[in-house]
Amino acid sequence: MRTALPAVDTEQPATGRLGTFRALRHRNYRLMWFGQLGHSASLWMEQVVRPVLVYELTHSALLVSFVVFMRMIPVLLFGVLAGVVADRYDKKRILGVCQAVTGLMHFVLAALVLTGVVEVWQIFVTAVISGAAMAFNQPARQSLIPKMVPQTDLLNAVALNTMAMNFMRIGGGALAGLMLVVLSPGGVYLLNGFIYLGVIVCTELMRFPEERRERPRRSFGADLGEGFTYVRANRPVMGLVVMAMVLFVLGMPYQQVFVPLLALDVFDLNRSWVGLMLSCTGVGALAGSLFVASRSRYARPELALVLNLIVFGAALVALGISRWLPLSLVVLALAGSMTVSYMSVTNAMLLAITPQDLHGRVMSLLSLDRGVIPLGAILAGLLSEQFSPQTGLVVMGSLVLLATVAAVLFIVPSLRHLGADAEVALERVPVAGRAGP
Repeated sequence: MRTALPAVDTEQPATGRLGTFRALRHRNYRLMWFGQLGHSASLWMEQVVRPVLVYELTHSALLVSFVVFMRMIPVLLFGVLAGVVADRYDKKRILGVCQAVTGLMHFVLAALVLTGVVEVWQIFVTAVISGAAMAFNQPARQSLIPKMVPQTDLLNAVALNTMAMNFMRIGGGALAGLMLVVLSPGGVYLLNGFIYLGVIVCTELMRFPEERRERPRRSFGADLGEGFTYVRANRPVMGLVVMAMVLFVLGMPYQQVFVPLLALDVFDLNRSWVGLMLSCTGVGALAGSLFVASRSRYARPELALVLNLIVFGAALVALGISRWLPLSLVVLALAGSMTVSYMSVTNAMLLAITPQDLHGRVMSLLSLDRGVIPLGAILAGLLSEQFSPQTGLVVMGSLVLLATVAAVLFIVPSLRHLGADAEVALERVPVAGRAGP
């Protein structure tokens, strides 16, 4: 059944120097983008302050890693259900509730720390609650984008959304580090709470026309089954999700596991270099998202994805071989650029080829992919412990390259028609009403 096209501006894309930021011309998207800046700043600040707080209370590296694991568990458990919720209910309201819950957790932790009564179990509980809010936030926010911009600006909007996240990967972490010099972790959490008030205001200011649903309300189980049936029957969508899992499971642990080990064990640097090396990935990620934002389309999107994976896998191998710090920093930036450009194109393709009433469920599968990152982290840790961080990087990079070869043989052929059919499915394919091949 065809669904109504989303109500968005229909003006032509901007050209020239402003073309890279053309999606910001649309009011609702502009508000969401500024909210994303605040959300991302808070997220990266929390990723600095939460481990610091746990370590100060326990002096246990194991508990520090465990709180990261607890943060991701809700994404794995609730990711798919969150997609059903995003498709059944008002996406803006879902986004507002998730943001309110996250902001509340910041204020709760600020109060606990500043009053001196905080305990480790409370940090774990708030981590789980914040993780659950993140699980429901992701598909709702992603599936709102096609309602805010015309089809010609979809790739640009997705890339700018990613750019906001990666700009704050650099700025948010650095800000948290500076704040911890003059403030306690409780003070940083209090600042995070006030930042989130601004995020909530941006969401509340967005305005969308009321939608009339064309189909009767069904059970959660039926909607969930419809999403899985669609993905299983649609080979391009299934292929994109599987290829993204390769990146998340085999690739993303390079940030969480290998970078700290390289800084401390391989190059024998102090702790501040862990943050500096991670900021290099953020610089690369920002450059990658800006590059994608500057483009209006890809003639062969499947080739762009394959090239991204090849360069990313080769970068991991080079990082494992390198013994020269400047080269390693450049390679980290290259790896960050490849991951962001890959996910920007993947997200845009999924939004463009999927019917609007399935956007939430399809995008939630990418959240599910993110939920299995800890599996790759465990493999990375085992390789590093049994051999060395350098060997682990070479093995993981080689697995990415092997998985890319498999994707070229079994997945990429199902994606080839997208470019010929719709010029990347980013410009001419209707956002709604297309159920795939």
